Amino acid sequence: MNVISNCFRNFQRTSRDTMNLSTELTDPSDVTMTSSISTITSKPPLTSYIVETVTLSVMWPMALFGNALVCVVIHRSRRLQSTTNYFVVSLSATDLAMALLCMPFILGRVISGQWMFGTLMCKMIRFVQYLAPGCTMFVFVAVSVDRFYTIIYPLSFKVTRQRAKQLIFVSSLAAVIIASPCFYLYDIKYADDDVEWCQTYVEPTWGGIFYVGFMFIVVWILPLCVMLVVYIKIFKYIWRSGIGGRTFQRTFNPVPRPKVKIVKMIMVVTLMTVCLILPFFVVQLWYCSRGGHDVNQSVYIGVVWTYFTSAVAKPTMYICYNSNFRRGCKEVFCMSTMKCYRGNAYTITTASKLSRKNYVGVAETVTSTDVVTTRSPSRTFNRSAALDKYSWPLANSMPSTYL
Repeated sequence: MNVISNCFRNFQRTSRDTMNLSTELTDPSDVTMTSSISTITSKPPLTSYIVETVTLSVMWPMALFGNALVCVVIHRSRRLQSTTNYFVVSLSATDLAMALLCMPFILGRVISGQWMFGTLMCKMIRFVQYLAPGCTMFVFVAVSVDRFYTIIYPLSFKVTRQRAKQLIFVSSLAAVIIASPCFYLYDIKYADDDVEWCQTYVEPTWGGIFYVGFMFIVVWILPLCVMLVVYIKIFKYIWRSGIGGRTFQRTFNPVPRPKVKIVKMIMVVTLMTVCLILPFFVVQLWYCSRGGHDVNQSVYIGVVWTYFTSAVAKPTMYICYNSNFRRGCKEVFCMSTMKCYRGNAYTITTASKLSRKNYVGVAETVTSTDVVTTRSPSRTFNRSAALDKYSWPLANSMPSTYL
């Protein structure tokens, strides 16, 4: 009887302690968040620490330099100031915001081993991480609509510069509204040793699951569906079926080749960005669906690297696929093999005193030492001298008044 009574007392004591513990945990997500914090705060090995630090240290200046170069080149080169490049500047501005407001603070967290920038910066960084995909995807939708009307209906509707600015403003405003709940959902967390950590995932509650699912549908799925429909129509219009059973051959196509190249470049950049943004939403949904358990720190690090790669890859794609952009980069860095004062060049919209002393972009430079006479930049545009050399004018020669 004594053994039975002692067992009964131990059972009552255990059940009482369990009830007290359950009353202390008012939020059911505290247990999962505690396990998440313990997983995140676990110190990585030295190799992982070095790799993460070096990778972020390389990606950060590349993102800053590349996107700043895109904005400067488009601003200074009149050849690149089209409605499509207005959207390109907005994409680069979004990547610059992410490079300035996210990358340095995350790098500081990696180096210091804890979060030391306060609650406001924690909320701001998570806000920008959700804001950037929204702005990017919505602007890509606007670019697809611009290309659709420019190629298929060039006379019925035209996206002017003012309309492009309005579309960019609406896209940015919608992204800000959708990402604003991050100021409420994210906060500073404390580990067992009172070390501060910025929350990396949304808490696995019904509200968090609903918000992440809503973001995934509105920011990724719906824009992707719209862009697929638009680009399929553009693709069918450009690559129309041939005659005599030959399929997908460009025969008698009224679309100019430069516009086709622009569409190809935009499609490649869009596909690359969509693929790089996808893991961020997938991991957030995976964490919320599993209740915060089995969180691997390397998974989140890989997602962040993939996410930041999109900010580095866009300027590289512009350089590879756009000859005008490459020419604009040479003009900015004074690397052109053509000779003309920048203050008088038609491709440069603004020129400083220092830039007027540099040469760029209209007439070829004289490399031979035998030539003594100085060439004028206006001789490049004087086609009448070249046409006068013909004793009999050709039927298909351009008139001398051209240009």
